[in-house]
Amino acid sequence: MRRVKRRARSRHGAASVFLAIIMSALILVECTFLAYVWNLDYALSVNTALKTEIDTILSDYNRQLFDVYGIYAFSLDDVDSYCFDKALEINGLDAKSELYVSGSHALTAEDLKRAVSSYNFYRGTGISFKGVVEGYSDLLTEIDTKGIFNQIGEFMRSPAADYLSKIIKGKENAEEWVNKAEGVIDIEEVLEAVSDTDSLRSDYRNVIKDFELDLDIDIANWESLLNTVSRLEAATDLVSDKSPDIMKKFHVAHYCAYNFDCWVKPNGDATINGTGFSSIHSEKHADSEYIVTGLDKNAAVLETGFITANILILANMLKDYANEEIRNTIYVVAQFISMLISAVSEGTVNIDPRIIAVGVTFYVSTVQAIKDFHAVLSGSRAVIFEYEGQKMVTMNYRDFLYLYALCTPEDKLLGRSLEILTRDYGELYKGIVLEADFRGSTYSIDKSYTLYG
Repeated sequence: MRRVKRRARSRHGAASVFLAIIMSALILVECTFLAYVWNLDYALSVNTALKTEIDTILSDYNRQLFDVYGIYAFSLDDVDSYCFDKALEINGLDAKSELYVSGSHALTAEDLKRAVSSYNFYRGTGISFKGVVEGYSDLLTEIDTKGIFNQIGEFMRSPAADYLSKIIKGKENAEEWVNKAEGVIDIEEVLEAVSDTDSLRSDYRNVIKDFELDLDIDIANWESLLNTVSRLEAATDLVSDKSPDIMKKFHVAHYCAYNFDCWVKPNGDATINGTGFSSIHSEKHADSEYIVTGLDKNAAVLETGFITANILILANMLKDYANEEIRNTIYVVAQFISMLISAVSEGTVNIDPRIIAVGVTFYVSTVQAIKDFHAVLSGSRAVIFEYEGQKMVTMNYRDFLYLYALCTPEDKLLGRSLEILTRDYGELYKGIVLEADFRGSTYSIDKSYTLYG
């Protein structure tokens, strides 16, 4: 039997196999590591591109919105992936990731409040927050000190209100009323008072005719005047409150009254930084009036005008009480009317002339207030409070709006302001969330303006 020899084995062949096994494992590890590093590099590039894109979006805020209203905000309409794609290309990478907006942070009323505080922080030295309301507070205090409100109540409850209204507004002049007294009153004895009374009638009629105002002022109805006082007394309480929240309310009220368009434009009217409202919107709007009242244009303008007129009446009443000549003339007329009422009523109605003087003062002040009101509507300033002939407080139309804004809840002011800003600038956003995917992984970034916290 022939014996088969075994093949001789080479040590070099075994080493080659061993090295091949080792190298294949090493190559596998190296390739895996290289792929990981490449993916990691791409992921880092995606994150860098996301940061570049979101910073670009936030830096593209509306410049006019910031300059005029101090608000950092942008629109989603201008968001695209251009910067994201370019950032990847700069790093030599193809844009294999899709960028999309997964969330956004809309501007809220609370955000607007923070913006207002920041806005006024840099302008605080140039803004007088309390001047207007302090002046009005002095006005209320003086009126209350002189007992005018109590006298108003007495006058309203007396028959004199109806008589005085008919004498001043009626078709018959003072002499004809004297004749009604059937000889009880000698016209020669009260000739001066008759002349003064007819002068009041004439002034009242002329001012309505001259300014083409359709007014029917009812001397027996003081409720609207007293309601105005009650509404504005809240503003005077703010002056004595030292809390930080009250100062923020001054900021918001000033911002709403002076930085939005209004229907009646004072002389040189513009935003706080001088921007014309025509560059913000093409048509004139009653924006400030809407913000302080919440009413549509016509109703808002009427409401603010109505309150303005009442304040001017109160201011003129105080000035007339302080003027000795006017006060004496009014008292003479009041004595005459008291005598006239007693005679016409055959002695059944006897009224203290001092009470009637309040009603006469109201009519005189109304005539004066109509003139002041016309001046305010024309863009000028009206004198609200003066002392010993010195004009202590004067107000234009926006000053009145500021006073009304102080009487309006802060959340209402901010909410309505945001409505106006949205109308002019579209939906406003303070932050955004961006996402991009790559090989099953999602990369995201969320960023907002630091101003809003």
